[in-house]
Amino acid sequence: MKSILVRLLVLLLIALVTPPLATAATLVEKGQARAIIIVPNKASPVVQNAARVLQDHIKQMSGAELPIRTEDKITGSPNKDQAWILVGEGKLAEKLGLTSKGLGSGGIFQSAKGNVLALFGTDARTPSDPHGTRYAVTTFLEDKLGVRYLWPGDLGKVVPRRESITVADFQHRFTPKLAQRRIRSMGYHDRLQVGLDNLGFTKADYERLQADARRTQVESPDWFGWHRLGGTLNMNSGHAFGHLWEKHGKDHPEWFALQHDGSRDQSKSPDRARLCVSNADLIAAIAKEKIDELNKNPNLLGVSIAPNDGGRSSFCTCPKCEALDAVKGRKVLLWDFSKGARRDFEHVSLTDRMVSFWNAIAEKVAKVHPDKLLVVDAYSVYAAPPIERKMHPNLVVRFAPLSYHAEDYRQESMREWDAWSKAAKRIYFRPNLMLAGRRDGMPLLYVHKFGKDFRYLADHGMMGTDFDSCCHNWATQGLNYYVVARLHWSPEQDVDSIVDDYCQAGFGPAAKSVRRYFDGLEAMMDEAATKKEKPTTVFHLKALAKLRNELEQARRDAGSDATVVKRIAFLETGLRWTEIEVAAHAFLEEPAKADKAVAKKILDERFALMQRIFRETPLALNVAYISWGEDGLWSRLGWKRP
Repeated sequence: MKSILVRLLVLLLIALVTPPLATAATLVEKGQARAIIIVPNKASPVVQNAARVLQDHIKQMSGAELPIRTEDKITGSPNKDQAWILVGEGKLAEKLGLTSKGLGSGGIFQSAKGNVLALFGTDARTPSDPHGTRYAVTTFLEDKLGVRYLWPGDLGKVVPRRESITVADFQHRFTPKLAQRRIRSMGYHDRLQVGLDNLGFTKADYERLQADARRTQVESPDWFGWHRLGGTLNMNSGHAFGHLWEKHGKDHPEWFALQHDGSRDQSKSPDRARLCVSNADLIAAIAKEKIDELNKNPNLLGVSIAPNDGGRSSFCTCPKCEALDAVKGRKVLLWDFSKGARRDFEHVSLTDRMVSFWNAIAEKVAKVHPDKLLVVDAYSVYAAPPIERKMHPNLVVRFAPLSYHAEDYRQESMREWDAWSKAAKRIYFRPNLMLAGRRDGMPLLYVHKFGKDFRYLADHGMMGTDFDSCCHNWATQGLNYYVVARLHWSPEQDVDSIVDDYCQAGFGPAAKSVRRYFDGLEAMMDEAATKKEKPTTVFHLKALAKLRNELEQARRDAGSDATVVKRIAFLETGLRWTEIEVAAHAFLEEPAKADKAVAKKILDERFALMQRIFRETPLALNVAYISWGEDGLWSRLGWKRP
C-alpha cells in the first residue's frame, strides 16, 4: 500500500511540474479543408479583402479551399472536424472575449485557442490606419505559415507547400510604433516618358508590362500593402509655394527673392520660386491661404508651409532677409544663375531665416486654428538646426537629410536629427534615401547602417515616415526595399536576421551563396562611403567578378529547383547591368581620351540590355527612368542611340 501511495504521489508531482501539451487547430488535413473562415455580417471591404487573401494563400499552399461564411450563417460550435477562423472583429469575437480594445492605430490581434483562430485589427476604431485586419492576416501568413513577399509579382512571392496546416495555441497583440509608414512607389510621370521615348516604348507598353509583372496567382495586396505600410499623420506636406509666382508675381514682385543682378524675376522656374521671407505682406498672405485651407479641410491636422525645392533662382539677398541669418550658422554653398553660368559661393545656413518666416506664419494661423499644425522642412541649405531662434510649438519638422554615399555626412545627419528633435515638438522622417542610384540603377546596399540608424530615430522622436521613393530597381536594390519595409513595422528587428530569412526563404539551398553576394555588394558601398568615392570606382570589374562567382555557385547549389534558379537569374540581371554600367562610366573619367569605337560597342550593348529588361524582366530595373537620368551623359563620348 505504501509503495502505491508513493508512486501516486510521484505521478501527481510530475503532473504538477509538467506544462500542459499545447493544443492546435487543424485548418487543413492532407489537402482537405478542416476549417471555415467567418466574417462579420456587414464586413467592411478591408475585412472582405483580408478573408480572400487568407483563403487564397491557404489554397495555393495546400490545395484546400476554406469556405468564407458570415456570422449569421454559423450554427453549432467549432470542433476538431471544423475549426473557426474569425477574420474581422464581430459578434463571435466579442462572445469569446476577444477584442482589439487597448490597441493603437494599425494594431493587430491574433489568437489561436483550441479550434478557434482569430485574426483582426483595430480597423474603424482607428480611422488614421483602418487596415489592421489585413495586417493581422499577412502577419499570420508570414509568422505561422512561412509566406514571404520578396519583391512584386509571382516570382517574388514565397508560398511553401503544406499538405496539412495546424496552428498551435498563441496570442499576439501588437501596435506599430510608427503612426505613418510610407514608402512612395514611383509610377508613370513625365520623366519616365522621356526614357520611354528614348528606348522606343510607349506609356501603354509600360503600363501593360508592369501590370503583367506584378500580377500574382492569388488575391494579394500590392507589395507595399503586404508589408503593412500604411497609416497617416493626417497632414498635408511637400513644397508649398509652387503657385505663388503665377498668382502674385506680376502684382507683388517684392514678395520674391532679390537676385544678385538686382531683379526679383522667378520666371525661369516659376513653380520653384524663391521668396523674400522677411516680407510682412507675403507672410500675411500665406497665413491667410493656410487658414482658408484649414477652413475648407477641417479634418486635417496640419498643412504645409515648406519652401519650394530646387530651381535656378537664388535665395533672397535683401538686407532684411540676410539679417535673419545666424552669424555663427554652419557654412553652406548657395548658387546664382542670374548672370548666366552658375556661380557657387559660401554662405551661412539659412535655417534661422526660415524659422523666423515659419514662426511668423504660425503665429497668425494659431490665432484662428490654435490646435492645427504646420509642416516645415529640414532640407537643402536649411538642413542644419536653428541656432538663434526657437520654433513655434505648432511646427512639425519633415526631416530629409541622411544618406549613405559618405560616412561623415551620415554621422552629421544623425547629429542634426538630435538637434531638430529637441528644437521641435514633432518630427518625422522624409528621406531621399531610395533615390540613391535612381539615375543609374546601381546596387547601393546599405541595410545594416540603415537598421542601426532607423532604430535610433524611432527611439528619438520619430512620429512616422515618408520615403521618396521606391524606384523599382528590384534586382539591384530590392534588398534595401525589403529591409526598410520590414523595419517600418517593427524598428527593433535585427537586420542580419531579416537578410538571412530573405535569403533562406527565397533561395533555399543557395541561401549561403546569395548571402555572400549581398554582403559583397554592401561592403563595396561601405568602401565607397568611407573613401567618398563614386560607387563606379569601387564596384570595379574585378570585384564584380568575385560576386559573379557567388551567383554561379548559387546556381549550382540550387540544383533542380526551377523557382530558385529563376530568382538567381533575376539577381544576375542586376549584376549584368552593374557590370555594363561600370564599364560605360569608366569612359567618362577622361572622355577626350576614350576609344570612341570601344565606347560605342559598350553603350550599344547597354542600350540593347535596357530594351531586353524592359520587355522581359521589367521589375529588375526601371530602365525608362534610368534612361531619363543618364542618357545625356553619353553625348560626351559621341554616342547616339541605335
